[in-house]
Amino acid sequence: MWHGSAGSSRVVTLLLLCGGTALGEPLTLRLALLEARSQAPALPQARAQEAVARGDEEVARTFSPLTLTLGGGGNDPRWTVGLTQKLPAPGARAARVLAAELTARGAADERRASEATVRADARRAYFSCVRAHQLLETSARALALARESEAAAVLLFDTGAAPELDLLQARIARGTAEVQWLTRQGELAAATAALALLLGRPPGAALEPVDASPPALPSLEAVLARGAQSPAAEARQADVAAAEASLRASRRERWPVPTVGVSVEADGPGGRSTYLRGALDLDLSLPGLGRGETVRAAASLELARARQNEERRSRWTELVSSHARLSASLAGLARYSEEILPAVEKTEGMALESYRVGRSPRVALNAALQTATETRTQAIEAAFAAQSAFADLELAAGMPLDEP
Repeated sequence: MWHGSAGSSRVVTLLLLCGGTALGEPLTLRLALLEARSQAPALPQARAQEAVARGDEEVARTFSPLTLTLGGGGNDPRWTVGLTQKLPAPGARAARVLAAELTARGAADERRASEATVRADARRAYFSCVRAHQLLETSARALALARESEAAAVLLFDTGAAPELDLLQARIARGTAEVQWLTRQGELAAATAALALLLGRPPGAALEPVDASPPALPSLEAVLARGAQSPAAEARQADVAAAEASLRASRRERWPVPTVGVSVEADGPGGRSTYLRGALDLDLSLPGLGRGETVRAAASLELARARQNEERRSRWTELVSSHARLSASLAGLARYSEEILPAVEKTEGMALESYRVGRSPRVALNAALQTATETRTQAIEAAFAAQSAFADLELAAGMPLDEP
């Protein structure tokens, strides 16, 4: 986040003196996203639910089993063998199968939506780790400069050019910088553990994110077009269609349900005379009775439509707001990179040199160093805000926006 080799060498020297941080395995964003897709704890449940829905689809395709009847006795008929089959109401089975197919399709869309959520979470976790690394580097730089300014204060005090108050203030600034550096170390460990969890790696794994470039800003029109085909939108549409099919099936199932059968019966001495007998039974629903399933199916359809409308409104709102946040974050980040940070580095060096030669008081140096650290922190937070907004935008769209 800064320029110049002198500052970088000071940071490296400081890390070696303070024990440093273990360098982890270089980890690209693409690799992190791929690992999260295969290892994230939330995905097995979504895949299992999809498998259950596929099983329900197979159940819906299955006919009722044949019923075998065997009988015998001392009077006529001496023995009987029969088969009966309950048939579905006309059109009811097709509607049930369609509802099961649509439910399975919705489960597949839900699984894809879960993958999009994991991708967004992994992206945030990755760049949280990037931010933690950058904040640690900023704190290391601030500590290195605090030690340099303390050394200058000691020299000026020893020569009588500065009061003891300056020396005390320098020591306080250096101690505060050390505490801040230690705090940033803990934050880096926490961010790394969170990323490792999503990647299925041990919490103590050392990870070194290497991608820190800001995302590109897609057009709002393209984002809205892709969002209309998001997995969540497709899942809600499948839910509505499945509820409609279930309602049709429940209405058809109120029709008379036929059960057909055929049997062979034997009469007479020894059961030597056999007869073939057919049968047809109808299960009738009296008017006003047995409407509970139809009422329930109609209510489920209204619920599915309400969820679809709610998802559509929230998705469009999130797409527009996330795009606006991303646009603003990228604009601010560009200002930091092009104008603010170069000026901060220059004023930081000028303030330290001015204090060394006695042209400015200690309070001016403290203010300059503190402002520089705060500005670098703000730039790091702006970079993370852009990545977080892009993750929210991808999540609302339900698909990657940085891939062709």
